[in-house]
Amino acid sequence: MEGARGFCDLNIAAAASDLKKTVLKALSIGYQTIALNTEVTDTSTTEKKKKKKGNEAPLVPPPPKLKLTPDDLKQHKITKEPVILTRITVTYSEPSSSFLSKYKDALKQYDIIAFTPTTEGALKQCVTQTLVDVDIISLSPVELRGRPAWKLIRLAVEKCIYFEICYAPCLANQSSRQGTIVLSHVLHQSCRSANVILTSQARHPSQLRHPYDVMNLGRFFALSEGAAKESIGMLAHSAVYCALARKRGASKCAAQVEVLKEERAAKKFKGLDDARALAKSTIEIND
Repeated sequence: MEGARGFCDLNIAAAASDLKKTVLKALSIGYQTIALNTEVTDTSTTEKKKKKKGNEAPLVPPPPKLKLTPDDLKQHKITKEPVILTRITVTYSEPSSSFLSKYKDALKQYDIIAFTPTTEGALKQCVTQTLVDVDIISLSPVELRGRPAWKLIRLAVEKCIYFEICYAPCLANQSSRQGTIVLSHVLHQSCRSANVILTSQARHPSQLRHPYDVMNLGRFFALSEGAAKESIGMLAHSAVYCALARKRGASKCAAQVEVLKEERAAKKFKGLDDARALAKSTIEIND
């Protein structure tokens, strides 16, 4: 698993009608890191299993594979090497379900693990359970019953869990658009929009938007100009880094140590000295 680079869209539906075309469109308009999202729903507590156990299809499929050839990249004028990740999003409502314990090994095959809880009890389990590390919580304005508790949202932020706002449903109808805007303002009120990332949830190339258009959409989701830019940049990188730390078995809060070569280190620290000198001169002028 690679770290994220450039602008990120961490939610492109793996079940898209033309997945390869959708991914190439995303890369051609400026995204460099893509996550193919597989969606599953826990129905073990609501449906009776009539089929024999040996004939049942696995609820959690293996991660999707997408291969882009150099000719594909060249044809769409993509000059930078993309980062293609896999993600799974689990929708469930019953904390008493045995889903996590039964499929935890299958979930860990994915680069990023996300959950869409539809009840407060399920949200609480996402934040507090230890069976599976949660990287992203994707609250659905359509399926969520009631407003999420502020304490749970703040606890999730403390645990380096990221919240997701998808803009593609806003393009579908007015009800989805209003629900998404209300949900984004709830996140802003409860945690000042901390750890909020923007994704597309695109199922077709036409649902994708340019990164700078997404930043403008962020203003409708209670994000400042800087926070909107970070939502598809630095914060998305952090979400991928946390997932990478989970794969390696390290703490999500572990510091990242980067070994710099002599020339790069000299250039980096020279820039730091220039910044300090500029800040010092600014202070003297203000005085």
